Amino acid sequence: MNILYLAHRIPYPPHTGDKVRSFHQIRHLARNHRISLACFVDDRSDLEHVATLGRWCASVDVVYRSRRAAQVAGLRGLWTGRSLAVAAFQSGALEGKLKERCGEPFDAIVAFTAVMAPYGDRARAAARIVDFVDVDSEKWRLYAQRVPGPASWIYRLEAGRLHAFEIATARAWDHSLFVSEREAGYVRPYVTDRPVSILSNGVDLEFFAPGPPGANHRASEIIFTGAMDYFPNVDAVVHFSDAILPRIQAQMPSARFAIIGRNPTRDVRRLASRRGVSVTGTVPDIRDHMRGALVSVVPLRIARGVQNKMLESMAMGIPVVSTSDAFRGLGASRAAGVDVVDDPAAFADTVTRLLRDEPLRRARGAEARAYVERHHRWEHHGEKLEALLETIVRARR
Repeated sequence: MNILYLAHRIPYPPHTGDKVRSFHQIRHLARNHRISLACFVDDRSDLEHVATLGRWCASVDVVYRSRRAAQVAGLRGLWTGRSLAVAAFQSGALEGKLKERCGEPFDAIVAFTAVMAPYGDRARAAARIVDFVDVDSEKWRLYAQRVPGPASWIYRLEAGRLHAFEIATARAWDHSLFVSEREAGYVRPYVTDRPVSILSNGVDLEFFAPGPPGANHRASEIIFTGAMDYFPNVDAVVHFSDAILPRIQAQMPSARFAIIGRNPTRDVRRLASRRGVSVTGTVPDIRDHMRGALVSVVPLRIARGVQNKMLESMAMGIPVVSTSDAFRGLGASRAAGVDVVDDPAAFADTVTRLLRDEPLRRARGAEARAYVERHHRWEHHGEKLEALLETIVRARR
């Protein structure tokens, strides 16, 4: 098949959740099909990776837009009655590149996230699939509940406008994909004449593999991983440092909390002044820090979809303690090597118990690794996506 793949952010290097998913989709589809990629770049350093994508893509069309420029475009759209997110990704430059690229019809178009769907409307194809991943309008609704002042009003307005756009897209495109049943549930009631499928995330089981027992373990090390300029992650580590870590340190003074991830905000950097807290910023290889961990925490109070940070820790055999909101997207039973706790005191007690009990840690870590081996292989994700595309193309022809 000749496939046009539209991504809102360049899918390489795969070091954030959205890039991980889109990269593995492209890499799998490229084994048997011709991929034309069109995407945005919001960090100039990522431009050096365009050539690397040529290993999998027959063509790569990119448009650089700074995050500030996207924000300005989004606000302009907000005041003219459009969704902030959709307006932020509107680009005459990308439209021009696609006009040149789309002289011949494609067998299929994959729009990675709903904001890229308008570009697919301008290209000819036998089949069109939109991978929503998460329902972003729900994220804005949760932001509105968490953030005070005028920003709350803006987020609430954006939630409504983006939700209307998401429903219209799901009704117009041939097939919609979501990362979990929970996410699909926000759209299904409004879209009864188009199919919806669940395509969960995978994890690179060879890359994120357990180290030798006891290797590089630092005493009482608790970790959180993720992009540290992403509001739900910032809220999570601040909440953990304020409400949970002091309770752990009251029982285990040696307990240390490592926040590992790129672009830490000022609020995150300030946490490094607290006893037992470190903030790494960007690291060359996140596994070096994960191998030194005894427990991985996912104390998210705002959570959408499947948390890659959780899957990666599970793949490395690290026991995870998570809030129910973060865990729910996994669609797993609580026998998957993850302890699910919402109350701060109970969360602290669960982490402390794991820090103290090495046999329990090993057992929970082994359960976690076994679970992702069964349910979260990228190969299975790619095979399902490929089969779905082929089925739709055949039916349309």
